Amino acid sequence: MIHFLVTAQYEAAIVKDHRRINAVLRAFPESVVYFNIDSRLPPAVLEQIVRAVINGRSQHGAEVGILSYNPNPEVAQRYLMELGATCGYVILELGFQKSARIIIKALEAAEARGDRRYVRVRVPQGKGTFQIDIGAAGYTGDILDISEAGMACILRADLPPGTVLTDIQLRLWGSILSVGGRIHGTRQTPMGLVYVIMFDEISDSRSRAKLYQFLRRVMQHEVDQLL
Repeated sequence: MIHFLVTAQYEAAIVKDHRRINAVLRAFPESVVYFNIDSRLPPAVLEQIVRAVINGRSQHGAEVGILSYNPNPEVAQRYLMELGATCGYVILELGFQKSARIIIKALEAAEARGDRRYVRVRVPQGKGTFQIDIGAAGYTGDILDISEAGMACILRADLPPGTVLTDIQLRLWGSILSVGGRIHGTRQTPMGLVYVIMFDEISDSRSRAKLYQFLRRVMQHEVDQLL
């Protein structure tokens, strides 16, 4: 499900320790958090966790929703009306596709993606490099941030905006894929000249899957560092 949400251009990750949920939400303010209440925790403990997040909105601004296979209207009523879950009580179906459609509709209603068209992540140091081959020459660089649409990077070359790049070999957390693109522009930063490279449409399904896997891994890594 998380991989599906990333391919739909949502920033998504799992908080594996409920005791750290408020710390995560403070690090990622204005988030939407969905609690799976079909866990092994006692109902009273689950309600206490959800209530703590809802009461802490002044600190993080998060909206709360509930996920469950349980269609019990009394349980739904309690979470929605008594506890104040604002992003719905989403009744999941036995089947990934139906559940995915339900969650996407709930996220759209909550405007969880905002104005962002593509998920973009900051690349952990040393986890994203690339090589560009132009004729007999090869140039290398480090990726600063990346999305399905393109990347910002430090490029060890002197190439002008508009340069077409037919063979960009990306190494993302050890996974290798190839894309095409062009240099969209440059900007001066404290770390030096940063190139913005826009990708051509990634038609190869394996390359696209590797990129999504990397985006998901980075987002999960950012959350796990807070745990």
